[in-house]
Amino acid sequence: MLEAFGKHAEHKLQKVTGTARINKLIQEEEWDLVIQQAKSHPGEVRSWSCRPGFFEGVKDSDVLPIHEAVSMGAPVNVVKALVEAFPQGLTERESAYRRLPIHIACRHGGDKMDKEVVKYLIGAYPLGVATDDILGRVPLHYTCSNGAEEEIVDMLMTSCAGATRAYDRRGWLPIHVACSVGASYHVVKVMLDAFPASVALTTNKGSTPRRCCDMTRNSRDYDRICEMLEKARDEWDADQPVPAKRPSSVRLLV
Repeated sequence: MLEAFGKHAEHKLQKVTGTARINKLIQEEEWDLVIQQAKSHPGEVRSWSCRPGFFEGVKDSDVLPIHEAVSMGAPVNVVKALVEAFPQGLTERESAYRRLPIHIACRHGGDKMDKEVVKYLIGAYPLGVATDDILGRVPLHYTCSNGAEEEIVDMLMTSCAGATRAYDRRGWLPIHVACSVGASYHVVKVMLDAFPASVALTTNKGSTPRRCCDMTRNSRDYDRICEMLEKARDEWDADQPVPAKRPSSVRLLV
């Protein structure tokens, strides 16, 4: 049947089932073999495949090998090999939420958020830091919601401090996310310093960063953060003749 439909049919079958060997190697976390396969068969690195339950185990998505590799915590040398075989993969979005590889890398917290991978992705495609997905979220949102590791937050903000001004479809800035998950004093402070008006900005449901702190009280810096936010809000209200407003365009970040 494949012969009857030619290369188009073969490509479509691969897209639906992910039959390329590199897909199987990634799923089995055979990282040394993934590197070898990327070098010997670079065409496979360009192949899209459908991944059932790619997000939360329920949301299917068409992905490239690089999307799948970063979602599984592939080491940085594996990610580099995939990019060398197909540089355009850095700019390609998976189909479900329109996320770049850097979104996916930042979204996976804990042991799967490899600092070296994030650092490499930032350097290889800096514009990705200011790119939003279908939910309006930039990589900084996901870093904050998945541990808010200080080093990764600092790397993202060094690349694009304007990412602190990006609000998602629910009106959440990265600082709202950071406060709601109990991020450290350092993380909240660097975001506040980068975008002072954020202290007075609310989500679509009316939550300020200070109110978001009360969504979880497990931060070791809870009292210090609340004190800092309350002081910053008082100073903002005293100095500004008009209420704080969201940026007119969330996408003007760089």
